[in-house]
Amino acid sequence: MKHFALVLKIILAVSLLVVTTGFAAEPKLPVIKGKKIVALVNDEPITLDEFNQERAPLQPGHAESPKTGKTSDSEVLRRLINTRLIVQEARKIGIDELPEIKNMVDIFSRVTSRDLLIEKKLKEVKADEKDIERIYKELVREWKINSLEFQSEEAAKKVEEEIKAGGDFGEIAKRLIAEGAAKGGEEKNYIKVKDLHPQIAGTISKMKVGSVSPIIPLKTGYVIFQLQDVRFPEDPKAREVAKREALILKRGEVLKEYNDALIKKYVKVRKDVLDGLDFESKEPGFQELLKDKRVVAEIKGEAPISVGELAEYLRQQLYHGVERAAEGKRLNSRKIPTLDEMLYKRVFRKEAFRLGVDKTEGYKNKLKEYENSVIFGAFVQKAIVPDVKIMEDELKAYYNDHLKEYTFPEMMKIDSLAFAKRSDAEEAIEKLKKGTGFQWLAANAEGQVDKDTKGSLIFDGKSFTTKDLPEGMGKVISGANPGDIKLYASPDGHFYVLFIQGVIPSVPQPYGEVRKDIGNKVFNEKLKKMLEEFADKLRAVSEVKIYLKESE
Repeated sequence: MKHFALVLKIILAVSLLVVTTGFAAEPKLPVIKGKKIVALVNDEPITLDEFNQERAPLQPGHAESPKTGKTSDSEVLRRLINTRLIVQEARKIGIDELPEIKNMVDIFSRVTSRDLLIEKKLKEVKADEKDIERIYKELVREWKINSLEFQSEEAAKKVEEEIKAGGDFGEIAKRLIAEGAAKGGEEKNYIKVKDLHPQIAGTISKMKVGSVSPIIPLKTGYVIFQLQDVRFPEDPKAREVAKREALILKRGEVLKEYNDALIKKYVKVRKDVLDGLDFESKEPGFQELLKDKRVVAEIKGEAPISVGELAEYLRQQLYHGVERAAEGKRLNSRKIPTLDEMLYKRVFRKEAFRLGVDKTEGYKNKLKEYENSVIFGAFVQKAIVPDVKIMEDELKAYYNDHLKEYTFPEMMKIDSLAFAKRSDAEEAIEKLKKGTGFQWLAANAEGQVDKDTKGSLIFDGKSFTTKDLPEGMGKVISGANPGDIKLYASPDGHFYVLFIQGVIPSVPQPYGEVRKDIGNKVFNEKLKKMLEEFADKLRAVSEVKIYLKESE
């Protein structure tokens, strides 16, 4: 399906007719099977839940709400009605019976049933408080150390022996640092794990307060240190992270236990067959094993998993091919994990159906929504897209009509000085106009704002597109020529002397570079229009009842 991904985007975005009025929910909407309905399309209901779900992303404040324009409730309802009409037409001509559609729906069904079972199983799972505390301490733990660094391993070993003989680390450290025989000393601050060398972090995490580390070789020398203290400062953000990580951990444990129980309940693995499989051997060879019908795992009430199925599933996981995996001796090591994954998918789906997950409203709604979307997409792909013809003169006309969209913006190379007072900025401009060098002025002009001042803008001779500059500044320098000097007063109270070093005027992008993008846009517009026309024809011969009241 050449344009399938594109079609799906259009499905989400298409607005079949722009209607300016909206709808208000009628208090006495009819009810079918316990659901309030907003419309009937050839006796097929569109529920209030569907309507609200469709309009939710269009509401202000929603993450997916449009940045510009307004989509009315009537437009949302019309889109739902027209989509339903097209899906009904697609079913009439048997699109839903196509093997590829049935396969996509079946795969979605399997995945959804497993997901809903997992959701149900994990709904009441809570994080273990001990795990939260353990993870939290790992996140916030800080150490205080006294360290010594030596240039030679021999010097470090002598100190290590002296400490083992009962020497006090602190006294030894003071003496050696005073003599210049070692670097380091007692750290003033506590140190977080992220600030430690990985080798030191790995060692210190296993130490007790007061203990001395073994010698640790680093690129800069040999280090030995004493752990003086450990603390766990309070950090609310870290505690929230710990709670999330502990919950993930607990959910993983619960799922593993549940999976193991289901495997035990439903599966019998033929260990002799599994142990005897050698996917890396030249005899009989991987291609022959793909045809092997020996059973490697039996599943109660389900078709067993054969050696051939296991081999095929394994082959699908190998992005670089079976041969490379066999050469690297990686096939046999993946044998058991691959079988485990296959069994997990089978037993979770089996248990989901046993528990009636497929009978729940949530499952049915998800399946129906997905099935309608793929039927709609397939119909558009097969019945509408082939008739979308794009001519070269149309693309060129679009290019000419939207030339501003395909024009490189004007760029300027700018140097700047920022002042706290307007009078200082104006004085600097006068000096520049009289010939004072910009760099000299930058180094000597009084009243300049420190470059580290919050909110100050720094240009330093870099190039900027004028549209990327603050709006007020863009207006000030618009149309400037190289050598021009402009004064810009920013909203935060800074006064900028802008020296325009160079200007690159805006120029149109070559047609050939943007032709593909234009082609997609013209295709979308034509497809949208044809969908509008087709939906209007269907609606003219269909029975559509609307139960929402138009708002004023």
